[in-house]
Amino acid sequence: MKNFLKRNAILCRVTVVLMLVLTLTACGAQPLPEQFDEETVKAEAEKAIGYFNDHDYQSIIDMGSDVFQEVITVDNFASQSEPYHEKCGAFQEIVKTIVVGNVDQETQQAFGGVVMIGSYEEGTIQFTIAFDEDMKLVQFIIR
Repeated sequence: MKNFLKRNAILCRVTVVLMLVLTLTACGAQPLPEQFDEETVKAEAEKAIGYFNDHDYQSIIDMGSDVFQEVITVDNFASQSEPYHEKCGAFQEIVKTIVVGNVDQETQQAFGGVVMIGSYEEGTIQFTIAFDEDMKLVQFIIR
């Protein structure tokens, strides 16, 4: 029963984070909340993308919030990421960056993030990356 409650609590936190993420990436992107420094958000996102390019998924997970670290394993991160590496080839450069933010109306917790487009030898990858107020990674989505 204790494990069931713990899993339910984790699932609820993940659901809340995903709802916030959807809000972050919605069509009407909001400006970065004042708690965040735009250059820091960009630099941390670029660091995470660097880890992605190096196949260093553990370092991405280590950048994450407690909930992020509880939900994602290196194996499932790799299984989702490796097809992108195989299809797109070697990284070249970030060609576009959009900085976005959101404040959860219920909890007043602020989130800052970016949508970055990476150019690779054989295509592009879109990264949607978000951080909480402590600059802990709460989202790392690749498309």
